[in-house]
Amino acid sequence: MNLQHVRYFLAVTRAGGFTQAARALHVTQPTVSSGIAELERHLGVKLFNRNGRSVDLTLEGRTLLGYALQLEDVLVEMEDHLHRRDVPAGEGFRFGAIDAAVIYLLPELLKAYLHDWPQVDLAIQVAPSRYLVEELLVNRSEFALISLPFEHPRLQTLVLLHDAMPLVVGAEHRFAVRTWVRPDEVVREPLILFHADSVSRKIVDEHFAELGLAPRVVMEMRSPEAMRKLVEAGVGISFLPRMVVEESLVSGVLKVVTVRGMKFDRQIGLAWRRGRHFGPAIRHLLEAILTKYGKLEAWQEQLKG
Repeated sequence: MNLQHVRYFLAVTRAGGFTQAARALHVTQPTVSSGIAELERHLGVKLFNRNGRSVDLTLEGRTLLGYALQLEDVLVEMEDHLHRRDVPAGEGFRFGAIDAAVIYLLPELLKAYLHDWPQVDLAIQVAPSRYLVEELLVNRSEFALISLPFEHPRLQTLVLLHDAMPLVVGAEHRFAVRTWVRPDEVVREPLILFHADSVSRKIVDEHFAELGLAPRVVMEMRSPEAMRKLVEAGVGISFLPRMVVEESLVSGVLKVVTVRGMKFDRQIGLAWRRGRHFGPAIRHLLEAILTKYGKLEAWQEQLKG
């Protein structure tokens, strides 16, 4: 059943005629007549007795009227619900983020969001970038904050910020008193690095490979927080995101050592499925994230494309 035809039916009933209904709906009279005829064919009954320019409801028309009014109320309620910031309790959405984003970028934004949208249930998947991308591609996640670059024909991405990845060592490590070290000195030390499938690890591996050097990797991990703790304990040294080690540097537990001729950083950005529509509840959080990093206009331009 065509809902527009039901709207024509209600308009004719209220106006008392096809011409008056067409005028009220700002459509042509043949459009209304055709819609009513199609509705009658679909239902297999006559809805109106035509008396010249006026019409009266048939018995079947009066029966339909009760249901049509209920349907109209439901549609009005639905439209009102969708246009208001009114998400039923228990409803929500899922997005993904690398752990550094959850720990260092999102807490205040999420606090403000849940204050504005207390009824929304948020599900946050914390995982490495490649797994978050897989969730996007199978529509199990609305968007993700991942390490970039990452390219896929069905995805769009936008860089939010650049985060330096300096070499950090424990305060008792022999490099701690050095101003700089050579790359060949670094590869002889026990290194704690991200897993080989991570973007951050590939950045480090490619730079050393260009120099013909192979790092002595004693441990691979996915958690930068765990890596930081191990470096603090003197288990090894590591290239870690600045945001992860900032507090440890301030307290003096860790030290940054310059590696001559090498400078690493990673990009953290937003990824989403190409052509994805974001409703008000999701868009509110996205716009808060993008506004914080000055990328709102760039994102809006990408959506237009």
